[in-house]
Amino acid sequence: MPLRQLYPDSKSAASGDTVTVDIVAVHGLNPQSKDDADHAWDTWRTPAGPDGRLWLRDDLPKYVPNSRIFLYQYSSTAVYGKDRDTFIGKANELLEAIRIERCDVESGPILFLGHSMGGLLIKQALINAHSNPKYTLIKDATTGLAFFATPHSGGDWLVVSLGGVAAKIATAIGFQKGDDVLETLKKGSIFSDIMREHWRHQLLKYNIVSFWGALDSIVPVESARFGMPGDRENVVKLNADHSTVCKFGPSLADQDNFKLVQSNIRDLYRSALIAYATKSKQAIFKETVPSYPVSYMMPVKTFVQRPALRDSIREQLRRELDNHRKGETKKVGVWGLGGVGKSQLVRGYIQHYRADYNAVFWVQAGQPTSIERDFLQIYTLLLKAQENQSLFIDKVIQAVHNWFFERSGTWLFVFDGADQLEDERNPQFVDLDRYIPGLPSIHVIITGRSSTAGQLSTFEGVEVRELEELQAVDLFLNCVQTPTKHQQARDEATKIVKELGCLALAVSLTGTYVSQALELSSNLPAFLKDFRRRRQELLNEKPKKLIHQYRDSLMTTWETSYSAISNELPEACRLLTLLAFVNYEDIFLGLFGAYASPAPQQSWVSVIKEEGEIGKQTIENCFAKLEKYSLLQRQDEVTYSMHRLVHAWCCDRHLNKELQDRNRFCLAALNLLFSAAMVCENTPQAKLRLMPHLRTNIDAIKGLNIDKINDYEILVQMKYLGEFASGIGCLQEAAMIKREVLDINQRILGNNHPETIHAMDHLAATLKDQGMLDDAMTMMLRAYENKQETLGDDHPHTISVLANLCTILAQRGFDTEALERELLEKMQRVFGNDHISTITVMHNLSSSLDDLGKSDEAVAMKREVLKKWQRIVGDEHPHTISAMHNLAITLDRQGKIDQAAEIVVEVLGKAQRILGDEHPRTISVMDSVANILGHQGKLEEAADRHREVIEKRHRILGGEHPNTILAIGNYAATLYYQGKLGEATGLFREVVGKLARILGDEHPDTIRAKTNLAAILRDQGKLNEAVAAHRELPE
Repeated sequence: MPLRQLYPDSKSAASGDTVTVDIVAVHGLNPQSKDDADHAWDTWRTPAGPDGRLWLRDDLPKYVPNSRIFLYQYSSTAVYGKDRDTFIGKANELLEAIRIERCDVESGPILFLGHSMGGLLIKQALINAHSNPKYTLIKDATTGLAFFATPHSGGDWLVVSLGGVAAKIATAIGFQKGDDVLETLKKGSIFSDIMREHWRHQLLKYNIVSFWGALDSIVPVESARFGMPGDRENVVKLNADHSTVCKFGPSLADQDNFKLVQSNIRDLYRSALIAYATKSKQAIFKETVPSYPVSYMMPVKTFVQRPALRDSIREQLRRELDNHRKGETKKVGVWGLGGVGKSQLVRGYIQHYRADYNAVFWVQAGQPTSIERDFLQIYTLLLKAQENQSLFIDKVIQAVHNWFFERSGTWLFVFDGADQLEDERNPQFVDLDRYIPGLPSIHVIITGRSSTAGQLSTFEGVEVRELEELQAVDLFLNCVQTPTKHQQARDEATKIVKELGCLALAVSLTGTYVSQALELSSNLPAFLKDFRRRRQELLNEKPKKLIHQYRDSLMTTWETSYSAISNELPEACRLLTLLAFVNYEDIFLGLFGAYASPAPQQSWVSVIKEEGEIGKQTIENCFAKLEKYSLLQRQDEVTYSMHRLVHAWCCDRHLNKELQDRNRFCLAALNLLFSAAMVCENTPQAKLRLMPHLRTNIDAIKGLNIDKINDYEILVQMKYLGEFASGIGCLQEAAMIKREVLDINQRILGNNHPETIHAMDHLAATLKDQGMLDDAMTMMLRAYENKQETLGDDHPHTISVLANLCTILAQRGFDTEALERELLEKMQRVFGNDHISTITVMHNLSSSLDDLGKSDEAVAMKREVLKKWQRIVGDEHPHTISAMHNLAITLDRQGKIDQAAEIVVEVLGKAQRILGDEHPRTISVMDSVANILGHQGKLEEAADRHREVIEKRHRILGGEHPNTILAIGNYAATLYYQGKLGEATGLFREVVGKLARILGDEHPDTIRAKTNLAAILRDQGKLNEAVAAHRELPE
């Protein structure tokens, strides 16, 4: 074994001898020319060799009688000549040698003696023992350290470099440039653990003597001392050089030096005996340490566990550290939006893993005064001090730290609500490093709204977002005190928690509120209406302390974050307000791609930055700041989202402000969307991405109650966005915008103003596309009559309105051929043959001719229309795509199925690429593809296509839209040809009923549906029903 027992002689020691203290001496770097064993002994004896005097064996025992003295023998060139991992590994070998030596005897205190760089190996061993439970007993047993000319770098690091001093030692004993030992020591990296600040905290546990040689030209006094307080380190000068500082012969000078050494080692020995006696008493009367405060350790009845997040905290606190970080205190930052459930998550962690900790200490970390208050309580708890005792807070903190340094075990500190971690100029700034004990036996969890809490984590930390839906439902029902397995209650609770965005505190508050209102707890569907009415009041309510242990309302936490951001970056707060008037999801940086606006006074740029322009960097800085305080959540590199309740709060906080301010931000958001639409990438996906934001903004504009038009640009932007929505098939949004434009015009300009009539015409066109034919026709007739009366029959505006009216009449089932021919002649005369409006009327007339069975004329006209569109707008334009589709439909009716199939496949590819899969025109093309497949006999494929068309039309247009009903009829026809007569009959009955109700009994589509129903009834032998169906057909 490398651990050699010097005293007592292991061979002659009696079994009854009392041994209370173990003393281990560790040598430093040995010269290249010397054997490892010889150097281990000669470090402590003089003269060198077997006949020399070894004071550890021959002189020291009389001063430390009840002790065992060991000499540690090892290959120092292997320890110091490789890398940091080797150095750490060799320190573990020292620990293992001691552990084995002490395993069969009663464990007493340990004193370490280290010469030169042997002292560094001792320090590394103690660091290892702090982070490795296998050696906890050695760490706890060590009470004193004596260093002989050991380079500690105890002064200014810039003055004394540990690596440089170590290299100097190697040079002095014969190592030369190029030797591994010398080169490794020069770098100093193997000593990185020793140089870390937490090692200095660990030293407070030990009594230390630092001997330095007055004749030592290698390790100066600045490096040979730690610089610890006087009650922890005694610095002693010896009249010796670097080699003779730890060996003592018969000379007077050596004996004077030895007197100083034996006296200080005896003091360490006596202190060890006292400490050992104290610990023995503690073993008899084992101290129990309660957690602080006890209320935070009690279970929360309503709380639901979040196992994935909870176990992420656990995994990070148990994860192994890299070798260069061994001995660090492990910290986990838990951050997220105020009210998202951070504190409750940590309480859940404590409840689940409480048995793993000796005690838990919960510190309110919102400001230094609250931390200091809690540390005073912890100090009183741990040291049994009087509460009214007057103490300096620095001494309190140090005393608490020292208490943990002197004990084994595992302890948990929670610093809750640490939201002031950045700005040191802020009076409430919190420097957590000041309060965290620097021990690996301490686990630390830090909660805060800012992502800075996460940045303090040892690893990645834990971001807390909304509850999962099932968790939110359980929490709500727990608070309402309703059985969580009752399905109807769960269904209603699901609707409620969705409205609350599954935000933990909001769900908890709401559940508590419902539980206290008997009329609501027994009628959950009534709650949503009540919540929407009282949302601001409820969110501003403070939680009940005994239930939640939460001090602030949701709004208070968010206002606190808002205030902090306002002080740091005011533009970010104004951006947040702007975002209240767009959708809370999919907030992508591309929205802000246009950094200039054509309307400076109402520009989105002007509300964020009143003067000057805004660049990309400013916008990104604002988003980063809002994300940092968790008011926004990043979804990917360029996309963010806002919690729906934060979004609601941003809107609500402006309800109490001047209307002008709310109007300004709302209209600035309109300008933002207008600017984004103007520069939007010409793809369906890019355009559709704007729609949720546009819908939210128009809803907000409805509440503005605009009574005058300060700037015509507002309506220009709304009109543009209305047509933008129509162009991508978002008919609901288009109708909403156009209806708002019409309402504003009617309110401000009157019903008969040209702008009002123009808005009416545009809205009617969209209502027609939505299948709301009666409303569209009523509105269009009124617009036509007004234009006819004010402008005359031949005015371009009158003709344009008449063209739109013709389209509606045709869809209502009227024969419009004569009217459309007259209209086409007018268009050609007024606008010319190649005007867009003229070609559109020709397109509509060709469809009417097709419906009337005049297919040859229809095909000729459709080919002419197609050529015109190709020449004027190009092959890729939606008008051209519609013309191709129209031609394919007629060719299919003529029986030219292969020609039709070839065209329609090309049309579908273009429509999907240019308009997108969800555009109504694309779905119409898909319907035609399905019909042609059926005509080709590919019935299974046709049926699949029809089902897809029905699903999309039902979802996008609604179940009552004529196009949806006709798609069901087409599918029924395919089922009929497949021989599925029963299923087809049921669908035909549904189609006939809906078309008769929506379009009327006389509409061609209704008549065709009734004819098909009569035919299928006849084929099934249901002749009486078939005859009855035929009688319903018009003569």
